[in-house]
Amino acid sequence: MKNKIVILLLVMVVSGIFSFLGFSDAKLVFEDKRLDINSAERDDFSFPAIAEGEAYIISGPFAELEEKNTVYGIPVGKKSTYYYLVSNTDYETFSDIIMSDTDNIFGEMTWYIASVSDEDLVEKFDSAALKMDRWMQNYSNLVSLFEESGYDESDAEKIDNLLDQLPDDSIKIKGFLKSQSSDSDYEKYRDDFLASADFDSSDIGELLIKAEGEGSKTGTIEVVIFFAALAVFLISFVLLIVSLVKKARAKKSQELW
Repeated sequence: MKNKIVILLLVMVVSGIFSFLGFSDAKLVFEDKRLDINSAERDDFSFPAIAEGEAYIISGPFAELEEKNTVYGIPVGKKSTYYYLVSNTDYETFSDIIMSDTDNIFGEMTWYIASVSDEDLVEKFDSAALKMDRWMQNYSNLVSLFEESGYDESDAEKIDNLLDQLPDDSIKIKGFLKSQSSDSDYEKYRDDFLASADFDSSDIGELLIKAEGEGSKTGTIEVVIFFAALAVFLISFVLLIVSLVKKARAKKSQELW
C-alpha cells in the first residue's frame, strides 16, 4: 500500500507539472487569442498569442542553431532551427515606401523574427530571402549610381523597371508568439545582423513567431497534452484519496482488534 501511495504521488506531481506548463498555450487556444500578422504593429509582438498571416519580405537566415526539441521542457530529441528577419509589409506598400521621400525606408515597416524548423518551410523561406537579397543589392547599386552621377527624370524608368522586378513571394505562416532565445550565440548573431542593417533589437518585435506552414494545427498537440496530463492528475488524485482512506480504515480496524 505504501509503494502504491508513493507512485500515485509521483504521478500526480509529474502530471501536475505538465498541466501547469501547458496551461498558458492551451489557454491561448481556448480563448482563440490571435494576432493578424499583416495588420500588426511592432508593439503587438509583445504579448502571447497565436499569430497567423503572410510573410512577405524575408531576410536571412541570420542564425542556425541546433536545439533540443522539447515538450513542456522535456527533451524529446534535437532539431535545427533557422532564424529570419521578416516584415509584414506587402510588396505594393513596400513599393510606395521606396518611392516616397522618406530617408528611413525600413523604419516605416514592422519587423519581427520568425524561427523555422520544418524543412519544407525552411526551403520556402530561403528561396524568398535569396530573391529579396538579390533585389536589394540591385536597389543599392542603383542608389549608389544616382549618388555618384546625380538623378534626373530620365532615370525614373530605371526605378520603374526595378520595381517591376520586385519579388512577389508570400508564405502563409502560423505559430505561437514566444520569447526569443537567451542563448549568447543567438543574441550575438541577431545583434550583428541587425547592426548590419542599422537596426537594433528595439526596432523589431519583442517576441518571435515559431512559424509553421499553411494547414498546420497549431495548438492541437498542446491542448491534447494539457487535457491528458490534467486527466492523469485528477485520476491519480482520486486513487490517492481512495488509497489513503483504505489505509486509514485498515489501521483503525487493526486498532480495534
